[in-house]
Amino acid sequence: MEKTQQSIKKNGYGSKLLSFFMNYKSILIFLVIFIAMSILSDAFLSSRNLTNLIRQIAASSVLGVGFTFVVASGNIDLSVGTMIGMIGVFTALLSKMGLPAVAVLAVGLLAGVLAGAVNGLLINVFDLPAFIVTLADMSIFEGICYLACNTTPVSGIPDWYKTVGQGYVLGIPVPVWIMLAMAVIGTVILTKTVFGRNVLALGGNREAARVCGVNTTRVMYGVFIFMGICAAVSAFIITGRSASAQTGAGQGMELDAIAAVVIGGTPLSGGKGNIVGTVFGCLIVGSINNGLNLLNVNSNWQLVAKGCLIIGAIILDAQSARIRAKALKKKVA
Repeated sequence: MEKTQQSIKKNGYGSKLLSFFMNYKSILIFLVIFIAMSILSDAFLSSRNLTNLIRQIAASSVLGVGFTFVVASGNIDLSVGTMIGMIGVFTALLSKMGLPAVAVLAVGLLAGVLAGAVNGLLINVFDLPAFIVTLADMSIFEGICYLACNTTPVSGIPDWYKTVGQGYVLGIPVPVWIMLAMAVIGTVILTKTVFGRNVLALGGNREAARVCGVNTTRVMYGVFIFMGICAAVSAFIITGRSASAQTGAGQGMELDAIAAVVIGGTPLSGGKGNIVGTVFGCLIVGSINNGLNLLNVNSNWQLVAKGCLIIGAIILDAQSARIRAKALKKKVA
């Protein structure tokens, strides 16, 4: 009897430990990569490089917060990269016209809301797959961006805009404050609100959620609108940091977001979301890119490494799901 109780306790501790690593595996992976890069490059641990690193991942982390909602709801959004470029160009052009900062930022957020609402509208009204809709919208947003600026980067933005990407408050870069604020807001919404619970229910089983009284159409709109807002905030950071609006500023960021979200513990199948894990996932992607630059690795090989990281993240996601299923079966038995 005593041995049985000890075995149960042991299995209970093991189950909790396994659950912790499955939910926060991104922290462990980040620590391994951080240590490895510190050994491979003497410059990696310098205060200047670490500040640059955290500043660089701020925009992708904000985007990752919104992407966590999308993936947790069982969807995907491939349009966010070109959406960032489009919003960056719009707001840069408006700021050059002399519009007040509040007006420019409000228009940028409104553009994100409208872009997200378009995705939600096409998916809901015509019952189309999110993958196809956002793939088409990716091209549309890119075309609008090129038309707005005639494929020419927009420079000469005012100082207040540069402060969004380059400024400091209490010795900490402004983008980091924005990243932390968006991460906190996203975590509260996802874990403490009815909307957040409905997002997870939608990703777990859309039909079951509908039968239980969840307005799945409204939740879907909310998810993509929130994604648009996060894309707009990322556009502000990127445009301010580079002191200009580049037409291709956000291209490829959707791939980084997918990798970060999945590594962070949000399964592609939906039904679960982990924003803290997503931030660490962005740190992983950023640390790899930063470390490879410091090691003077050819940029083409960096693309290969990023692709391998995404494949690895998907494999890790699939294996984690299998491990969780086996652990659950053992617990039930």
